[in-house]
Amino acid sequence: MIDINSGTFDQLKTLAGIGETYAKRIVDKRPYQCADELVMKHVIPQRSYDRIKKHIMTSPK
Repeated sequence: MIDINSGTFDQLKTLAGIGETYAKRIVDKRPYQCADELVMKHVIPQRSYDRIKKHIMTSPK
């Protein structure tokens, strides 16, 4: 599991369908309260989120 609030750019790039562009967007738009904010904030498309949702998490702040 990769925490989208603290995972590194390189860790995020290891997720299926997440390349440099999406990884940078994820990092730039932090923090997230929940993982589905990636779609709600238009960081990544729904299709990409569906591929990675079982591999990501958000830790409470």
